[in-house]
Amino acid sequence: MAEEDGIQIAVKEKQPELVEHFAQVIASRKLAHAYLFAGESGIGKDELATWIAMRLFCLNVQNNMPCGKCQECRRISTNQHPDVVVVKPDGQSIKVDQVRFLKSEFTKSAVEGNQKIFIISDADKMTAGAANSLLKFIEEPSPNVTAFLLTTNKNLMLPTIISRTEVVELKPLIPAQFKAQLQKEEITPSLIAMAMNLTNSVVEVKNWLADDWLSQVQSAVSRWFLLAFQKDMRSFVEVQAKIMGLAKTKENQQLILDIVMLYCREALILKVNPNNLRLSFPNQDEQIKQGLTNKSESSLMAATEQALQAKNLMNRNVSFQNVLEALTIRLCRIY
Repeated sequence: MAEEDGIQIAVKEKQPELVEHFAQVIASRKLAHAYLFAGESGIGKDELATWIAMRLFCLNVQNNMPCGKCQECRRISTNQHPDVVVVKPDGQSIKVDQVRFLKSEFTKSAVEGNQKIFIISDADKMTAGAANSLLKFIEEPSPNVTAFLLTTNKNLMLPTIISRTEVVELKPLIPAQFKAQLQKEEITPSLIAMAMNLTNSVVEVKNWLADDWLSQVQSAVSRWFLLAFQKDMRSFVEVQAKIMGLAKTKENQQLILDIVMLYCREALILKVNPNNLRLSFPNQDEQIKQGLTNKSESSLMAATEQALQAKNLMNRNVSFQNVLEALTIRLCRIY
């Protein structure tokens, strides 16, 4: 399948309502001069911006949709069209020089037509200087120029930029779509089940999978939890022996506590509704069920509340090891 067909299929699967909306906007010639597309990674921001450019430049629009096969569509889908300029972070940020280049492009006439499109990926990664430099275009738009700013975190954008763009909040992927994307990445079913309860971002999951990190975390936290669930104080030793080596960054630590919360919640769900379809740990559920016979709903609820409090302690800058060791003792007592 050609790449341009892939873009069309992907954006229609991920954001069908926005595809229809922008098809009508373009047909009515009511496209705004600047948009801010906000939403998690992997939900179709880049594809939607590219699709809009294809629709604007397509030589063979059919049923208000780009054909995806003409020379214009192919060049846009491969980032080779001179009038569709894409800017991405240079390293960790989008720098002033990149925005200056963009502004110089704003002032030029379109090379092949009367329309120019600018797509700024990860716009929240603009340095303060770059963001302020971009404001002039946002405040004084050039004719026939449309900019698309894409962000995973709208709160990191300058309020002045937000106020001068049309903000479009993209809907998260529905579970079936997200699961299908993870399956395409050949991720194991047990990790998919857990990841679907942690995030809606394929990019985020792929980052967690680097160096087999997520698999190791699942294994370590599983052993720790099952020991604590059995009131076995060897779980206390597991914190230092197995988990701490995987918790090197604040982000790692927060995610590990999220997984701990999932385990505590899983035990409660299996007690109340064992047929729930959004379980996180199919490989460990039978072991958890075996330990539920002598546990009350109130104790399982108390354990879940303790896991939530552990996350709150992390937000108050209590050390991760202290938080998890204290939680281990409390869970062994509760269970």
